[in-house]
Amino acid sequence: MINTLGSLSLIWLMLWFLLTLAFSLLYPLLRPLLMRLHPAHGSGLMLLYWAAPVFLAFLASLMLFTPMPDDLLISPHCHGSCARHAPQITEFSVAVAGLALAVLATAALLGNFSYNAWMGARMRRQFEALASEHNGYRLINAPQPVVFTLGWWEPRVFLSKGLLNQCSPIQLSVILGHEQAHRSRRDNLRLLLVRVFSLVLLPEMRKRAMHDIQILCEQACDFKAASKHGAIAVAETLVHVGRLVKNASLPQSSLAFNGGDLSIRVHALLSMDGRTNLRPWQLVIMVAVVAYILVLALDPLHHGAEWLIQWLDPSGLHVH
Repeated sequence: MINTLGSLSLIWLMLWFLLTLAFSLLYPLLRPLLMRLHPAHGSGLMLLYWAAPVFLAFLASLMLFTPMPDDLLISPHCHGSCARHAPQITEFSVAVAGLALAVLATAALLGNFSYNAWMGARMRRQFEALASEHNGYRLINAPQPVVFTLGWWEPRVFLSKGLLNQCSPIQLSVILGHEQAHRSRRDNLRLLLVRVFSLVLLPEMRKRAMHDIQILCEQACDFKAASKHGAIAVAETLVHVGRLVKNASLPQSSLAFNGGDLSIRVHALLSMDGRTNLRPWQLVIMVAVVAYILVLALDPLHHGAEWLIQWLDPSGLHVH
């Protein structure tokens, strides 16, 4: 049992590493396509993109160890016996090391997610204690002009008196519409997941991935507000609020209508009709293509895993 789990774990970790490298190299090519999509679709696909390496690697590893009809997906070959087999480590210590590494990697992801989720929830409770309930938002009695959304599962919108007193009713409606879109989309949770899945990326790539997903989330909420108030009203409000909150200090784990990446967001609003909407059939085709590639990759993955195991455990199977 330990040998099987250790073998699966090592193969999963190696595939995860290789897929992360491949996705990082492909991202500069795919990024323009993602950024041309409607941001509501682009932000969802970008989350799936950075989550894909870990989950596709695990799925492919499971498939390698799943019993299948003879020669269905794996070409026939022998290692002393021609019986159907999975690539498996025979050396117990190597298997234990593989399992331990997989447990540590999983614990690192879950630990990072849990810690950030706990910190965000605690921060929301602290601000709720300082705020009073209003229609659609919580008002903070502070002169500093700020507005932000906090929370993962049930986000809350917080608005300061300093900003409330410096915005017109229409501007306030635009701001709240934007923040309510963050709330309904659970964008804080979306960003947290990308932050966790991108932990294995190089610092520059991780910074770029986080910046891109945040821009798409902001644009998606800008577009939502524009569907009610119009693109010009939202763009003007962005400029106004951006000037007010330029030097404001915002809590971590929050999304805010703060004028960040102002020129990019205004340009996106003024050209929002040119963004591409994904159709359901296009998503079905994407899923089908990924599944087909995964099935085709099983044979080379099986033989590649055997070469890896032979390198790690020379006393075990011998590849011919």
